[in-house]
Amino acid sequence: MRDFKQDLKATGYIHRPLPLDNSRSFEKQQLERENITERRPLTKSFQSWQQRGRGEIHKTDATVTLLSPTRYDSWEEGAPEDGDYVNFGDVGAYLSIPREDWSAFTQIKLDISADCINVVNPNLTITLENDGEIKIPDIYNREGTHVINLEGQAKRTYVLDISNLPRDVVTGIRIFSGANGSYMNLTGQLSYTVSDLYLEKNEQFTSAKGWQAPKNQIVFSHIGYHPEYSKTAIINREDFSATTFELKTEDQIVFQSEIQETKAETGTFGLLDFSEVKEPGTYYLQINDTKTPEFQIGTVSNLKAHSLWKSLNFIFCERCGCPVHGIHGTCHEDLTVEYKGSLVSFNGGWHDAGDLSQQLVQTAEVTSSLFEAAETVKDQPELYLRLIEEGEWGIDFILKTRLDGGDRVTSAGITRWTDNRIGTMDDAVPRIHNSPYDNFLITGLLAKIIKSLPKDYAMRPQLLQVVKEDYQYALAGFEMTGFKHEPIFWEHTYNTSKSLFLATMAWTAALMYQLTIEDNYQEQMTEWFEPLLECQEQEGLQLTDGTVLKGMFYRDETHNVFQHFNHQAREHLYALAFEEVFAASTNQEQVANWQERANDYGDYLDYLGQFTDPYPMYASGIYKEDEWQDKESFYKQHLLVDEEAETSYQEQLKQGIQIGEGLYIKRFPVWFSFRGNNGILLSMGKSAAVMGRLLDRQKLLDKGHQQLQWMVGKNPFGQSMIYGEGYNYPQQYSVSSGEIIGEMPVGMQTFGNEDQPYWPQFNNATYKEVWVGIAGKWLSLVAELIKYEKGD
Repeated sequence: MRDFKQDLKATGYIHRPLPLDNSRSFEKQQLERENITERRPLTKSFQSWQQRGRGEIHKTDATVTLLSPTRYDSWEEGAPEDGDYVNFGDVGAYLSIPREDWSAFTQIKLDISADCINVVNPNLTITLENDGEIKIPDIYNREGTHVINLEGQAKRTYVLDISNLPRDVVTGIRIFSGANGSYMNLTGQLSYTVSDLYLEKNEQFTSAKGWQAPKNQIVFSHIGYHPEYSKTAIINREDFSATTFELKTEDQIVFQSEIQETKAETGTFGLLDFSEVKEPGTYYLQINDTKTPEFQIGTVSNLKAHSLWKSLNFIFCERCGCPVHGIHGTCHEDLTVEYKGSLVSFNGGWHDAGDLSQQLVQTAEVTSSLFEAAETVKDQPELYLRLIEEGEWGIDFILKTRLDGGDRVTSAGITRWTDNRIGTMDDAVPRIHNSPYDNFLITGLLAKIIKSLPKDYAMRPQLLQVVKEDYQYALAGFEMTGFKHEPIFWEHTYNTSKSLFLATMAWTAALMYQLTIEDNYQEQMTEWFEPLLECQEQEGLQLTDGTVLKGMFYRDETHNVFQHFNHQAREHLYALAFEEVFAASTNQEQVANWQERANDYGDYLDYLGQFTDPYPMYASGIYKEDEWQDKESFYKQHLLVDEEAETSYQEQLKQGIQIGEGLYIKRFPVWFSFRGNNGILLSMGKSAAVMGRLLDRQKLLDKGHQQLQWMVGKNPFGQSMIYGEGYNYPQQYSVSSGEIIGEMPVGMQTFGNEDQPYWPQFNNATYKEVWVGIAGKWLSLVAELIKYEKGD
C-alpha cells in the first residue's frame, strides 16, 4: 500500500496529481479472483471485422488495429454544424454476430496495446448489441457501452463483466475510440491494437443488481465509523453458518456479539451491530475465516482527512484553462463569445464531468464548497491554505464571467481538446443568459464565502461590492420575470421549481443581511420565506399505516407535484434557508413558528431514512401517481425524453412502495436518460446534517454521515465509488482526462424501470461519469459534520 502522506507531499500538496493507486481496484481483484470454466474465441479472425467511422483499420487473423489522426478539419457526418458537444468523430471496428446466445458466458477478455502520439488519456470503448427481449443499447444509448481507460500503452489484458447484461440474442460488437484533439494541439495519432478476444465463463462473476450483499463478504463502511453514531455491517445470512461475529484489532478480540437477522422491504440480512464500541482505533470484522480489511473508528475530522485531500485532487485535475501535469496543457483558450462588440473568454473554473463541458453554476457551487471545507480545517494549515487557493481559482472564474446588468456567460457544451486558436473551426461558443435564479444562487454562494473569510482577506471589499451589485441585478430581473425560468435545458438550473426559487432567494437575502445589517435584506428574506412555507406540507397526509406525513416540500403552493430530484440536486437549499433565516431574523415569535416547520422537515427526512434498511441510502422521496400529467413540470424535471417517459413514469412508480392512496415512496428517483443518485444522496445528507445541527437531532446527523458510508463500501456491491479511497473501486467514465484519485461518479442507477440498485462494471455516462459537482457536495457534507463535531 502506498504511503499517502509521502505521495501528498511529493505533489506539492496537490499542485500536480496524486499518483494512481490501483492496488485495491475492482479490476485488479477481478483478475486475481477469476475462476474460468469455459472459454472460446469471440471471433475466428479479425479479417471479418468492418470499419466504422473515420480513420482506418488494419486487420490480420489475430489482430485489428484502429488508426486515426486526433483531429480533423471538419465534423463527422451528422454532427451539429456548430460542433456543439461533439468531438471530431470515431474510428472503430465492428463485427456482425448472427444472433448468438451468450447467456452461458459472463465476461469478455481482450488484450490491448497502444502506440498513440500526444493523446490525452488513451482509451477504447466497447459496445455490445442485443436484439432479445431486452434491447441493448437502450433507447437512451446508455446500456451496453463501456470505456476502458488504458493503464499505459504496453500490451495488457482487460476484462469486461457482461454477466448482468441482456445477451440472449447478440447481434454485434463494436470497438472504437474518439478523435477528440491532442495534447497542446501537437500533431497526434490514435493507434490501438486489439488481440486475444475471448468469451469466458467466470464462476467468480460479480452481481450488479439487487440489495443482497456479495457472496461470502461482509459489507462495511470503508471510511470507518464515528464513535457516537451507529456502527453496523451487513451479510447475506445464507452464506454464513456462524451465529456470532468478532470485532478485532491486531488479532485481539475487542467485541463479540450475535449476528442479528433483520427483515426489511429489501430482503432478509444478517446484521453485525457494534454500535456500543466507541474507542477510536483501527479494527476489522471477522466471521469464521472471513475478514474485512481494516477500518477506523474516529472523529469525522480524522476519518475524512484523506478523502478531503483526494476530493481536492480530483477538482484540481479538472481545472480548465490551466495546465495539469501529466494530463493536459493549457486548454480551451478559444472558448469565446461576442458581447457588445467585444470577445469574452470562458476558459477557467473546472471541467464539468468526464467530458470537457463547462458550467458556471457548477463551478460556483464547487467554489463555495471549497471555502466551506476550508473554514472547518483551520487547524490543518496545509489543507486549509490549499483549499483556499483552489477556491480562489473558482472565484476568478465567477468574476470573469460577469457581464453587464446581470448578464453572465453560463455554459459551453464541449467534449474535445480544442486548438486554442480563436477563429478556427473547432471553437466552441459559450452561452449567455440573464437568469434571476442563477444570479440569486451565485450571489448567495459568494455571500456564504464572504461570511467565512477573515476580515483582512485581500479581496473581501471587492467581493462584497460584487454581491451587492449582483443581488440588485437578480432582484431587478425577478421583478420583471417573476418565477419564470427559461434558460435552455443544458443549463444546470433548468429544473428549478418555484419553491426552490423561494428557498434560494430567502437564503441569499438572509446572508446579505448578516453581511450588511441592512433592513431591506431582512424584509425581503421574510417576504420570500413565508410563501416558501406555503409550499410545504403542513397539515399532513394520512398514510395507509396510520402515519400522518408532513414537512416535505412541493414544487409550488398548489401542492400538485412533490419536490424531488433525479440528477441535479439542491435539496440542501431548503435546509440552508431555515438555517440562515433563523440566524438573520430578529422576530423571536416568528422564529418559534418557523421552528415547528423545521422540525416537520426533519421528521420527513427521518421518514425517508427507513426504506433501504439495512443499507444507509436515503430514499429519493414521495411521489404522486399522477405527477406526469403536469406536463410543464414533468418536462422541466426530465431531460432528453419523449412521450414514452410518461408511461415509463407510471411503471417506475409501481416498482416503489405504496404508502397511501395514489402515494408512493421511490428508493431511487423516477428517471430516464440521466441516472445516478450520488448528488441526490449528498444533497439530502447535507440537509440532514444541517437540520440535525440546527435542531440538535443526532439521528439526522448520523444519517447524513451514513450517506458518505454508502458511497464508500456500505452498499450492496461492497464497492467504493471514490477512486483510490477505501477498497474495491472500479474504473469510471473519465474518458477525457483519465482515471484520477478522488474522482466520484454521478452515482448508482437502476435497470430500466426497476427500483433496486444496479451497478454494472459498464461505465457509460451518466451513472459512472465522474462529476466535479459530486466532489463539491462531498466536501460540503463533510464540512457540515466537522462543524457540528467542533461545536461551531
